[in-house]
Amino acid sequence: MSTIRKSGIYENISKKRWEYWLVKNSDIKIMVSWLQWGSTDEEYKKWEENCLITKAG
Repeated sequence: MSTIRKSGIYENISKKRWEYWLVKNSDIKIMVSWLQWGSTDEEYKKWEENCLITKAG
């Protein structure tokens, strides 16, 4: 997985899931939510809306 530098959705390839990270500063990084791969497009869109962000990367 790439280094987390800003708040947003990241793909965690090793765990096969999307993760939403909240980054306050370089020392405070919190994984707030995650969604497993294989979820439907509708589930993903609802989850993404709940995170209130767009994809990071």
